[in-house]
Amino acid sequence: MHILLPPSEAKAAGGRGRSLRGRLDDGPLGEARQRTTAALARLLDGDRQAAARALLLPDGVVDDALADNARVLDAPTTPALRRYTGVVYDGLAFATLTATEQRTAARTVQVFSGLFGVVRGDEPVPRYRVPGKAVLPGLGVASTFWRPVLGPVLDDRLRRGLVVDLRSGDYAAMWRPGPASGVRLVAVRVLSPLPRGGHGVVSFTSKLSKGRLAAALVRRVAEGGRVDTVEDVADAWAHCGGAGHHLYDDGRLDLHTS
Repeated sequence: MHILLPPSEAKAAGGRGRSLRGRLDDGPLGEARQRTTAALARLLDGDRQAAARALLLPDGVVDDALADNARVLDAPTTPALRRYTGVVYDGLAFATLTATEQRTAARTVQVFSGLFGVVRGDEPVPRYRVPGKAVLPGLGVASTFWRPVLGPVLDDRLRRGLVVDLRSGDYAAMWRPGPASGVRLVAVRVLSPLPRGGHGVVSFTSKLSKGRLAAALVRRVAEGGRVDTVEDVADAWAHCGGAGHHLYDDGRLDLHTS
């Protein structure tokens, strides 16, 4: 099983891991990461306001975000599932998982990133703020840049086991399995009752529920269970308080909250 998550703009401070300086060329994404970090450095060398606009930074975070981005190669790192915070990660509650569950999450979770493409749950990450819609000089929109890079890498990395896609739309566009890849992906949407009737995506509830589902799936695997089918995902959803589900013929799965 693999779980795909979006990143969060909010990130925990600190870290005790080695910086990324001199280590970006590791692995199949190394060259692309060198290009994105170099483009980010060029952006930060220019006009401050232009950089803030290109990175879609709200006024209240500009100073801290630009400072974090400026030292992205030299800042201490910490594993991705400890670095990312925000509503999805509140739902996952990584710090409350047992040691076995944390090891399972570290190897099964893949977090998408505007700067790094995709990182595994245990991969060291510095504090930074580069959303998928950021525009980097010479590369264009970050998510668009990553799409052809991630295609062959993830088609190979995720070809064994069910892939549970909990990403938001922006990050879902960064990678879809190719028709010949053999990747089995189920795209999950969380729907909640709306005040005027019917059901729809309520941002906070959707994010929190996806985090809780990820935790339930991790626990299931850590305890020796399997997540091989869409029905296994729906069963995990029921066990973490979900109200129901609907499976579409194309593999999409709608989960309902009460």
